[in-house]
Amino acid sequence: MSSTEGIFDRGRHGGSRVARWWRMAVTGIVLLSIGTGGWFWWERGRSEGASALGTAEWVEIARRTSLEDRAAWVRVGRGMLQSEAVQPYTSPVEPIHNRGEAARVELGYQLFFDPILSGDQTMSCASCHHPAYGMADGLPRAVGRGGRGIGLQRAGTGKGLLRNTPSLYNVAFNPLQFWDGRAGSLEEQALIPIFAEDEMHQGSVTEMLRRLRAIPRYRELFKAAFGVDGRDDASEISLPNVTRALAAFERKLNITDTSFDRFVRGQDESLTTAQLRGMALFFGQGQCVVCHIPPHFHDGVLASTGVPVSLEKGAPLDTDPGFAAVIRRRDGFGQFKTPGLRNVSQTAPYMHNGLFRTLEEVVEFYNDGGGRGRGIEVISQDSKVAKLNLTEPQRRDLVDFLRALDSLESPPIVPARVPSGLPVVGR
Repeated sequence: MSSTEGIFDRGRHGGSRVARWWRMAVTGIVLLSIGTGGWFWWERGRSEGASALGTAEWVEIARRTSLEDRAAWVRVGRGMLQSEAVQPYTSPVEPIHNRGEAARVELGYQLFFDPILSGDQTMSCASCHHPAYGMADGLPRAVGRGGRGIGLQRAGTGKGLLRNTPSLYNVAFNPLQFWDGRAGSLEEQALIPIFAEDEMHQGSVTEMLRRLRAIPRYRELFKAAFGVDGRDDASEISLPNVTRALAAFERKLNITDTSFDRFVRGQDESLTTAQLRGMALFFGQGQCVVCHIPPHFHDGVLASTGVPVSLEKGAPLDTDPGFAAVIRRRDGFGQFKTPGLRNVSQTAPYMHNGLFRTLEEVVEFYNDGGGRGRGIEVISQDSKVAKLNLTEPQRRDLVDFLRALDSLESPPIVPARVPSGLPVVGR
Protein backbone atom coordinates (compact mmCIF):
# COMPACT_ATOMS: atom_id res chain seq x y z
CA MET A 1 0.00 0.00 0.00
CA SER A 2 1.34 3.41 -0.88
CA SER A 3 1.66 6.17 1.66
CA THR A 4 -1.12 8.13 -0.01
CA GLU A 5 -3.42 5.14 0.06
CA GLY A 6 -2.62 4.75 3.75
CA ILE A 7 -3.62 8.33 4.45
CA PHE A 8 -6.93 7.83 2.62
CA ASP A 9 -7.50 4.55 4.45
CA ARG A 10 -7.04 6.15 7.84
CA GLY A 11 -9.24 9.06 6.83
CA ARG A 12 -12.20 6.79 6.13
CA HIS A 13 -12.18 5.76 9.80
CA GLY A 14 -11.95 9.20 11.23
CA GLY A 15 -8.15 9.24 11.10
CA SER A 16 -5.79 12.09 11.67
CA ARG A 17 -5.96 15.77 10.95
CA VAL A 18 -3.68 15.17 7.95
CA ALA A 19 -6.15 12.66 6.55
CA ARG A 20 -9.03 15.10 6.92
CA TRP A 21 -6.94 17.78 5.21
CA TRP A 22 -6.25 15.40 2.31
CA ARG A 23 -9.96 14.62 1.98
CA MET A 24 -10.78 18.33 1.79
CA ALA A 25 -7.98 19.02 -0.71
CA VAL A 26 -8.92 16.12 -2.97
CA THR A 27 -12.59 17.13 -2.85
CA GLY A 28 -11.65 20.64 -3.87
CA ILE A 29 -9.50 19.37 -6.71
CA VAL A 30 -12.32 17.12 -7.94
CA LEU A 31 -14.85 19.96 -7.80
CA LEU A 32 -12.41 22.26 -9.58
CA SER A 33 -11.79 19.58 -12.19
CA ILE A 34 -15.51 19.15 -12.74
CA GLY A 35 -15.87 22.87 -13.12
CA THR A 36 -12.93 23.09 -15.47
CA GLY A 37 -14.16 20.09 -17.39
CA GLY A 38 -17.58 21.64 -17.67
CA TRP A 39 -16.03 24.81 -18.99
CA PHE A 40 -13.88 22.78 -21.41
CA TRP A 41 -16.85 20.88 -22.81
CA TRP A 42 -18.93 24.04 -23.05
CA GLU A 43 -16.12 25.85 -24.86
CA ARG A 44 -15.58 22.83 -27.11
CA GLY A 45 -19.26 22.75 -27.95
CA ARG A 46 -19.23 26.45 -28.67
CA SER A 47 -16.17 25.99 -30.91
CA GLU A 48 -17.75 23.07 -32.75
CA GLY A 49 -20.88 25.09 -33.17
CA ALA A 50 -18.84 27.93 -34.64
CA SER A 51 -17.07 25.60 -37.05
CA ALA A 52 -20.44 24.28 -38.17
CA LEU A 53 -21.61 27.73 -39.27
CA GLY A 54 -22.56 28.15 -42.89
CA THR A 55 -20.95 30.60 -45.29
CA ALA A 56 -23.87 33.04 -44.99
CA GLU A 57 -23.37 33.17 -41.22
CA TRP A 58 -19.64 33.79 -41.65
CA VAL A 59 -20.47 36.57 -44.11
CA GLU A 60 -22.59 38.21 -41.43
CA ILE A 61 -19.80 37.82 -38.88
CA ALA A 62 -17.37 39.37 -41.39
CA ARG A 63 -19.64 42.38 -41.78
CA ARG A 64 -19.37 43.04 -38.04
CA THR A 65 -15.61 42.44 -37.83
CA SER A 66 -13.22 45.34 -37.38
CA LEU A 67 -11.12 45.82 -40.53
CA GLU A 68 -7.85 45.59 -38.59
CA ASP A 69 -8.73 42.76 -36.19
CA ARG A 70 -6.38 40.23 -37.74
CA ALA A 71 -7.14 37.42 -35.27
CA ALA A 72 -10.85 37.76 -36.04
CA TRP A 73 -10.22 37.67 -39.80
CA VAL A 74 -8.14 34.52 -39.40
CA ARG A 75 -11.10 32.91 -37.61
CA VAL A 76 -13.46 34.09 -40.35
CA GLY A 77 -11.14 32.72 -43.02
CA ARG A 78 -10.81 29.35 -41.33
CA GLY A 79 -14.56 29.20 -40.79
CA MET A 80 -15.26 29.91 -44.44
CA LEU A 81 -12.78 27.28 -45.60
CA GLN A 82 -14.60 24.76 -43.44
CA SER A 83 -18.08 25.85 -44.45
CA GLU A 84 -17.08 25.60 -48.12
CA ALA A 85 -15.31 22.25 -47.51
CA VAL A 86 -12.15 23.53 -49.21
CA GLN A 87 -9.65 20.73 -49.69
CA PRO A 88 -5.87 21.00 -50.09
CA TYR A 89 -4.39 20.72 -53.56
CA THR A 90 -3.96 17.16 -54.83
CA SER A 91 -2.07 15.91 -57.89
CA PRO A 92 -4.01 15.48 -61.14
CA VAL A 93 -5.25 12.09 -62.26
CA GLU A 94 -3.30 10.94 -65.29
CA PRO A 95 -5.07 8.97 -68.04
CA ILE A 96 -4.25 5.30 -68.05
CA HIS A 97 -2.91 5.46 -71.61
CA ASN A 98 -0.49 8.30 -70.83
CA ARG A 99 1.08 8.06 -67.41
CA GLY A 100 3.54 10.87 -66.85
CA GLU A 101 6.75 8.88 -66.63
CA ALA A 102 9.89 11.00 -66.43
CA ALA A 103 11.00 9.99 -69.95
CA ARG A 104 7.72 11.17 -71.48
CA VAL A 105 7.76 14.42 -69.53
CA GLU A 106 11.34 15.12 -70.63
CA LEU A 107 10.46 14.44 -74.27
CA GLY A 108 7.40 16.68 -74.04
CA TYR A 109 9.52 19.42 -72.45
CA GLN A 110 11.96 19.37 -75.37
CA LEU A 111 9.18 19.29 -77.98
CA PHE A 112 7.34 22.13 -76.25
CA PHE A 113 10.26 24.53 -76.71
CA ASP A 114 11.46 23.21 -80.09
CA PRO A 115 10.34 25.11 -83.23
CA ILE A 116 10.73 21.90 -85.23
CA LEU A 117 7.01 21.12 -84.92
CA SER A 118 5.93 24.23 -86.82
CA GLY A 119 5.72 24.46 -90.58
CA ASP A 120 8.49 27.03 -91.05
CA GLN A 121 10.41 25.88 -87.95
CA THR A 122 10.28 29.30 -86.28
CA MET A 123 7.39 28.87 -83.82
CA SER A 124 7.10 26.53 -80.84
CA CYS A 125 4.41 25.96 -78.23
CA ALA A 126 6.44 28.28 -75.98
CA SER A 127 6.05 31.12 -78.48
CA CYS A 128 2.57 31.71 -77.03
CA HIS A 129 2.87 29.86 -73.71
CA HIS A 130 6.10 31.12 -72.20
CA PRO A 131 7.30 30.86 -68.59
CA ALA A 132 8.19 34.55 -68.57
CA TYR A 133 4.50 35.37 -69.10
CA GLY A 134 2.87 32.86 -66.78
CA MET A 135 2.71 30.22 -69.54
CA ALA A 136 0.72 32.72 -71.63
CA ASP A 137 1.97 35.63 -73.79
CA GLY A 138 0.90 38.89 -72.15
CA LEU A 139 -0.98 40.04 -75.27
CA PRO A 140 -4.68 40.92 -75.54
CA ARG A 141 -4.97 38.43 -78.41
CA ALA A 142 -2.50 35.83 -79.56
CA VAL A 143 -0.19 36.21 -82.54
CA GLY A 144 0.18 33.06 -84.60
CA ARG A 145 1.91 32.15 -87.84
CA GLY A 146 4.80 34.44 -88.72
CA GLY A 147 5.08 35.88 -85.22
CA ARG A 148 8.52 36.56 -83.79
CA GLY A 149 9.84 36.67 -80.24
CA ILE A 150 7.78 36.28 -77.07
CA GLY A 151 5.32 38.42 -75.17
CA LEU A 152 4.93 42.02 -76.22
CA GLN A 153 7.64 41.54 -78.87
CA ARG A 154 5.18 39.47 -80.90
CA ALA A 155 2.62 42.24 -81.26
CA GLY A 156 2.10 43.02 -84.96
CA THR A 157 4.71 40.52 -86.18
CA GLY A 158 2.44 37.76 -87.47
CA LYS A 159 -1.10 36.54 -87.93
CA GLY A 160 -3.41 38.07 -85.34
CA LEU A 161 -5.67 35.50 -83.72
CA LEU A 162 -9.21 35.81 -82.43
CA ARG A 163 -8.67 35.11 -78.74
CA ASN A 164 -6.48 35.75 -75.74
CA THR A 165 -3.86 33.09 -74.97
CA PRO A 166 -4.87 31.18 -71.82
CA SER A 167 -2.22 30.10 -69.34
CA LEU A 168 -1.23 26.43 -69.31
CA TYR A 169 -0.79 26.31 -65.56
CA ASN A 170 -3.02 23.66 -63.98
CA VAL A 171 -4.56 22.69 -67.33
CA ALA A 172 -4.40 19.09 -66.13
CA PHE A 173 -7.53 19.84 -64.11
CA ASN A 174 -9.54 21.27 -67.01
CA PRO A 175 -12.18 18.84 -68.32
CA LEU A 176 -12.52 21.09 -71.37
CA GLN A 177 -9.70 22.69 -73.34
CA PHE A 178 -9.61 25.95 -75.32
CA TRP A 179 -11.81 28.92 -74.52
CA ASP A 180 -14.76 27.36 -76.35
CA GLY A 181 -14.30 23.86 -74.89
CA ARG A 182 -13.86 22.17 -78.24
CA ALA A 183 -11.24 19.67 -76.99
CA GLY A 184 -11.80 17.14 -74.23
CA SER A 185 -8.21 16.18 -73.38
CA LEU A 186 -4.70 17.59 -73.33
CA GLU A 187 -3.69 15.09 -75.98
CA GLU A 188 -6.37 16.44 -78.32
CA GLN A 189 -5.55 20.02 -77.42
CA ALA A 190 -1.85 19.57 -78.17
CA LEU A 191 -2.65 18.38 -81.68
CA ILE A 192 -4.80 21.27 -82.83
CA PRO A 193 -2.39 24.29 -82.75
CA ILE A 194 0.35 22.36 -84.54
CA PHE A 195 -1.76 21.93 -87.68
CA ALA A 196 -3.90 25.09 -87.44
CA GLU A 197 -3.23 27.25 -90.50
CA ASP A 198 -3.18 30.46 -88.43
CA GLU A 199 -0.96 29.07 -85.69
CA MET A 200 2.01 26.69 -86.07
CA HIS A 201 0.89 25.89 -89.61
CA GLN A 202 2.39 22.43 -89.93
CA GLY A 203 1.04 21.22 -93.24
CA SER A 204 2.36 17.66 -93.30
CA VAL A 205 2.41 14.94 -90.67
CA THR A 206 4.86 12.99 -92.82
CA GLU A 207 7.29 15.90 -93.05
CA MET A 208 7.11 16.63 -89.32
CA LEU A 209 7.84 13.00 -88.42
CA ARG A 210 10.65 12.84 -90.99
CA ARG A 211 12.32 15.82 -89.35
CA LEU A 212 12.08 14.25 -85.89
CA ARG A 213 13.35 10.85 -87.05
CA ALA A 214 16.39 12.48 -88.64
CA ILE A 215 17.60 13.76 -85.27
CA PRO A 216 19.51 11.17 -83.18
CA ARG A 217 18.59 12.80 -79.86
CA TYR A 218 14.87 12.61 -80.65
CA ARG A 219 15.25 8.96 -81.64
CA GLU A 220 16.74 8.35 -78.19
CA LEU A 221 14.06 10.35 -76.36
CA PHE A 222 11.13 8.73 -78.15
CA LYS A 223 12.60 5.26 -77.60
CA ALA A 224 13.05 5.94 -73.88
CA ALA A 225 9.52 7.28 -73.61
CA PHE A 226 7.58 4.87 -75.81
CA GLY A 227 9.85 2.01 -76.89
CA VAL A 228 8.63 -1.46 -75.87
CA ASP A 229 10.23 -4.15 -78.05
CA GLY A 230 13.83 -3.09 -78.51
CA ARG A 231 13.44 -2.11 -82.16
CA ASP A 232 15.64 0.70 -83.44
CA ASP A 233 13.65 1.86 -86.47
CA ALA A 234 12.25 5.08 -84.91
CA SER A 235 8.74 3.65 -85.13
CA GLU A 236 8.00 5.24 -81.73
CA ILE A 237 8.16 8.64 -83.43
CA SER A 238 4.50 8.93 -84.36
CA LEU A 239 1.87 11.65 -84.23
CA PRO A 240 -0.01 10.11 -81.26
CA ASN A 241 3.25 9.90 -79.31
CA VAL A 242 4.09 13.54 -80.08
CA THR A 243 0.79 14.62 -78.55
CA ARG A 244 1.15 12.21 -75.61
CA ALA A 245 4.57 13.61 -74.77
CA LEU A 246 3.39 17.23 -74.97
CA ALA A 247 0.38 16.41 -72.79
CA ALA A 248 2.58 14.57 -70.26
CA PHE A 249 4.73 17.70 -69.89
CA GLU A 250 1.73 20.02 -69.64
CA ARG A 251 0.23 17.88 -66.86
CA LYS A 252 3.25 18.80 -64.76
CA LEU A 253 2.66 22.55 -65.11
CA ASN A 254 0.89 22.77 -61.79
CA ILE A 255 0.98 25.58 -59.26
CA THR A 256 0.90 23.81 -55.92
CA ASP A 257 2.37 26.33 -53.50
CA THR A 258 0.74 29.73 -53.03
CA SER A 259 0.05 31.90 -50.00
CA PHE A 260 -3.51 30.58 -50.10
CA ASP A 261 -2.31 26.95 -50.12
CA ARG A 262 -0.11 27.66 -47.12
CA PHE A 263 -3.06 29.15 -45.27
CA VAL A 264 -5.13 26.05 -46.08
CA ARG A 265 -2.29 23.98 -44.64
CA GLY A 266 -2.49 25.93 -41.38
CA GLN A 267 0.03 28.74 -41.84
CA ASP A 268 -2.05 31.70 -40.66
CA GLU A 269 0.71 34.23 -41.32
CA SER A 270 0.81 33.42 -45.05
CA LEU A 271 -2.07 35.82 -45.82
CA THR A 272 -2.12 39.52 -45.02
CA THR A 273 -5.10 40.99 -43.21
CA ALA A 274 -6.26 42.59 -46.47
CA GLN A 275 -6.04 39.22 -48.21
CA LEU A 276 -8.05 37.60 -45.42
CA ARG A 277 -10.73 40.24 -45.87
CA GLY A 278 -10.56 39.62 -49.63
CA MET A 279 -10.93 35.88 -49.11
CA ALA A 280 -14.07 36.47 -47.07
CA LEU A 281 -15.42 38.51 -49.99
CA PHE A 282 -14.38 35.82 -52.48
CA PHE A 283 -16.45 33.22 -50.62
CA GLY A 284 -19.16 35.63 -49.54
CA GLN A 285 -20.49 38.86 -50.98
CA GLY A 286 -18.31 38.68 -54.10
CA GLN A 287 -19.73 35.25 -54.99
CA CYS A 288 -16.53 34.43 -56.90
CA VAL A 289 -16.50 30.92 -55.45
CA VAL A 290 -19.71 30.03 -57.27
CA CYS A 291 -17.70 29.63 -60.49
CA HIS A 292 -14.08 29.65 -59.27
CA ILE A 293 -14.12 26.67 -56.93
CA PRO A 294 -10.99 25.87 -54.87
CA PRO A 295 -8.52 24.30 -54.93
CA HIS A 296 -8.28 24.79 -58.72
CA PHE A 297 -10.50 27.88 -58.86
CA HIS A 298 -12.69 26.95 -61.81
CA ASP A 299 -15.85 24.90 -62.24
CA GLY A 300 -15.04 23.04 -65.47
CA VAL A 301 -17.99 24.50 -67.38
CA LEU A 302 -18.69 27.18 -69.97
CA ALA A 303 -20.75 30.28 -69.32
CA SER A 304 -21.51 33.72 -70.70
CA THR A 305 -20.67 36.78 -68.60
CA GLY A 306 -21.52 39.36 -71.24
CA VAL A 307 -18.03 40.62 -72.11
CA PRO A 308 -18.29 43.62 -74.47
CA VAL A 309 -16.34 44.12 -77.66
CA SER A 310 -14.43 47.11 -76.25
CA LEU A 311 -14.06 49.30 -73.16
CA GLU A 312 -15.98 52.16 -74.73
CA LYS A 313 -19.13 53.17 -72.91
CA GLY A 314 -22.16 51.54 -74.53
CA ALA A 315 -20.03 49.01 -76.44
CA PRO A 316 -22.08 45.98 -77.58
CA LEU A 317 -21.50 42.32 -76.78
CA ASP A 318 -18.34 40.80 -78.25
CA THR A 319 -19.11 39.10 -81.55
CA ASP A 320 -17.13 35.91 -80.83
CA PRO A 321 -19.75 33.09 -80.77
CA GLY A 322 -17.71 30.92 -78.39
CA PHE A 323 -19.39 27.61 -77.58
CA ALA A 324 -22.18 28.35 -80.05
CA ALA A 325 -19.80 27.65 -82.92
CA VAL A 326 -19.00 24.26 -81.39
CA ILE A 327 -22.58 23.10 -80.80
CA ARG A 328 -24.15 25.11 -83.63
CA ARG A 329 -26.81 26.52 -81.33
CA ARG A 330 -27.61 30.15 -80.58
CA ASP A 331 -28.07 29.61 -76.84
CA GLY A 332 -24.34 28.88 -76.55
CA PHE A 333 -23.42 32.30 -77.93
CA GLY A 334 -20.72 34.03 -75.91
CA GLN A 335 -20.13 31.05 -73.63
CA PHE A 336 -16.52 30.41 -72.69
CA LYS A 337 -14.64 28.22 -70.27
CA THR A 338 -14.26 29.41 -66.69
CA PRO A 339 -10.52 30.05 -66.38
CA GLY A 340 -8.61 28.91 -63.31
CA LEU A 341 -7.27 31.67 -61.08
CA ARG A 342 -3.94 30.25 -59.98
CA ASN A 343 -1.20 32.73 -60.95
CA VAL A 344 -3.92 35.01 -62.26
CA SER A 345 -2.07 38.27 -61.56
CA GLN A 346 0.72 37.08 -63.87
CA THR A 347 -1.45 36.44 -66.93
CA ALA A 348 -3.00 39.80 -67.84
CA PRO A 349 -4.84 40.84 -69.94
CA TYR A 350 -8.05 38.97 -69.17
CA MET A 351 -11.15 37.41 -70.74
CA HIS A 352 -11.36 35.53 -74.03
CA ASN A 353 -10.78 38.74 -75.98
CA GLY A 354 -8.13 40.18 -73.66
CA LEU A 355 -10.33 43.21 -73.02
CA PHE A 356 -9.43 43.92 -69.40
CA ARG A 357 -5.87 44.95 -68.70
CA THR A 358 -5.93 44.61 -64.92
CA LEU A 359 -7.56 42.56 -62.19
CA GLU A 360 -9.13 45.77 -60.95
CA GLU A 361 -10.99 46.13 -64.25
CA VAL A 362 -12.17 42.52 -64.07
CA VAL A 363 -13.50 42.94 -60.52
CA GLU A 364 -15.23 46.18 -61.52
CA PHE A 365 -16.92 44.40 -64.44
CA TYR A 366 -18.31 41.69 -62.17
CA ASN A 367 -19.23 44.24 -59.52
CA ASP A 368 -21.40 45.96 -62.14
CA GLY A 369 -23.18 42.66 -62.83
CA GLY A 370 -21.38 41.66 -66.01
CA GLY A 371 -22.59 42.73 -69.42
CA ARG A 372 -26.26 43.06 -68.52
CA GLY A 373 -25.31 45.14 -65.49
CA ARG A 374 -23.69 47.56 -67.93
CA GLY A 375 -26.75 47.65 -70.15
CA ILE A 376 -25.46 45.25 -72.81
CA GLU A 377 -27.95 42.99 -74.54
CA VAL A 378 -26.60 39.53 -73.71
CA ILE A 379 -28.16 36.46 -75.28
CA SER A 380 -27.54 34.01 -72.44
CA GLN A 381 -25.70 35.61 -69.52
CA ASP A 382 -25.23 33.18 -66.66
CA SER A 383 -27.70 33.81 -63.84
CA LYS A 384 -24.85 33.65 -61.29
CA VAL A 385 -23.41 36.89 -62.69
CA ALA A 386 -25.23 39.66 -60.84
CA LYS A 387 -24.49 43.07 -59.31
CA LEU A 388 -22.30 42.71 -56.20
CA ASN A 389 -22.36 46.18 -54.62
CA LEU A 390 -18.77 45.96 -53.39
CA THR A 391 -17.23 49.20 -52.15
CA GLU A 392 -13.91 50.40 -53.55
CA PRO A 393 -11.96 49.23 -50.45
CA GLN A 394 -13.65 45.83 -50.74
CA ARG A 395 -12.67 45.58 -54.41
CA ARG A 396 -9.06 46.33 -53.44
CA ASP A 397 -9.13 43.60 -50.80
CA LEU A 398 -10.54 41.13 -53.31
CA VAL A 399 -7.74 41.87 -55.77
CA ASP A 400 -5.22 41.45 -52.94
CA PHE A 401 -6.61 37.98 -52.28
CA LEU A 402 -6.38 37.05 -55.95
CA ARG A 403 -2.67 37.84 -55.78
CA ALA A 404 -2.41 35.29 -52.96
CA LEU A 405 -3.08 32.65 -55.64
CA ASP A 406 0.25 33.37 -57.35
CA SER A 407 2.90 30.68 -57.36
CA LEU A 408 5.69 30.83 -54.80
CA GLU A 409 7.76 28.44 -56.89
CA SER A 410 10.04 29.13 -59.84
CA PRO A 411 8.56 28.76 -63.36
CA PRO A 412 9.84 26.07 -65.76
CA ILE A 413 13.37 26.68 -67.00
CA VAL A 414 13.71 27.50 -70.69
CA PRO A 415 16.25 25.05 -72.16
CA ALA A 416 19.49 26.51 -73.45
CA ARG A 417 19.14 24.40 -76.59
CA VAL A 418 16.78 21.81 -78.07
CA PRO A 419 17.56 18.58 -79.99
CA SER A 420 16.90 20.13 -83.39
CA GLY A 421 19.54 22.81 -82.84
CA LEU A 422 17.03 25.49 -83.89
CA PRO A 423 16.94 28.78 -81.95
CA VAL A 424 14.96 28.42 -78.72
CA VAL A 425 12.16 30.97 -78.50
CA GLY A 426 12.75 33.42 -75.67
CA ARG A 427 16.45 32.71 -75.14
